[in-house]
Amino acid sequence: MIIRFTKSALSCFSAILLASLAIGIPAMAQNTTSIVALVNDEPISNHDINMRIKLYLANSKEMRTRLQKKLKSESTKKKWRKLIDEYRPQSRAEAADLQKKLVKSIKAEVQASMKGKLKKKILKELVDERIQLQQANKLGVALTDEDLDARLESIAKRNKNTKTGKPLTRVEFTKSLRSMGIPIREFRSRMKAKSSWIRVVRRKFQYQITIGDQDVDRLIDTQSDSTIKMKTVYKIQRIRLSLASSASEVNKARRLVKADQLRQSITSCKQLQKAVGRIDGASLKSLGTKPADTFPHTMRSYLNNTKDGHLTPATLTSSGVELYAVCERKKRRIADKTKRRAVKEKLRQEEFQILARRHLQDLRQDASIEYR
Repeated sequence: MIIRFTKSALSCFSAILLASLAIGIPAMAQNTTSIVALVNDEPISNHDINMRIKLYLANSKEMRTRLQKKLKSESTKKKWRKLIDEYRPQSRAEAADLQKKLVKSIKAEVQASMKGKLKKKILKELVDERIQLQQANKLGVALTDEDLDARLESIAKRNKNTKTGKPLTRVEFTKSLRSMGIPIREFRSRMKAKSSWIRVVRRKFQYQITIGDQDVDRLIDTQSDSTIKMKTVYKIQRIRLSLASSASEVNKARRLVKADQLRQSITSCKQLQKAVGRIDGASLKSLGTKPADTFPHTMRSYLNNTKDGHLTPATLTSSGVELYAVCERKKRRIADKTKRRAVKEKLRQEEFQILARRHLQDLRQDASIEYR
């Protein structure tokens, strides 16, 4: 029986071929294992490059996009019609087999078109990885095979077996990668280089990176998030007139009078340093910029009713008599602690990346790299 394909069946061709994307990327023809580069006498071969290209193509968004576009094209549909006319499949199984062959040939075409462009990029990546791993080995922080197994185990657990619904084991996860055409050895090699390099950078720079509250505030001001609220913030300085815990009521009253006199004389925060310096046992401390709701309710009321450049009413504490200077107030977008921690970590990672790039550039300049 001859199967006849209608126009509507041909129009479904793109969808059928796209479903065939589940078929693994076919193995690329390997060149000889000739050496193309030496990095501090450690070789990189054509085989290394081909395996990395295979890994890249198996997980490449660009590859998938190009392939989908090619499968949907009119030229591919014409090829399919030509194959139907030439081979005249007698069953759906024969037609499906013909489709697989066509998809395989189209994948090979797309791969070939990308390979030339990728080779230079991949070679640079492999050179950098050799340098990174050599540095990690030098510092004794390179991942071991046991480390890699543990990381793969952790990744596997975050994925579920479609049949049992249980987390994948490392072996199951590895088989899944292999079924998608991903070369496992190359996958582990890349993971080892990247993760070991992170250890190098952290060891060298972790104590050099300081992210302050102002850095966090600047980034938060640029973000749009439901957890970020507009609040009033105050730039505050604290004046404290020391007082012994055993001070008499008379001495307490005298300190309160002195504090009130200071309060009446100040109309600008620029006056504080000199004015406080003239009072025995008085100190001045900047508290930075803080949201109003970080202060007790009474103090919040004082701050709200105190003009910029002026002092709040004096209060008696266990440490002495205290007043607060409101040097500036403004509306600012304020995030909660969880959001601030996330923003701070983001800034830390960005700093790490900058330092990592500079360090790799320095190591690259010092390395002996020979291209053949």
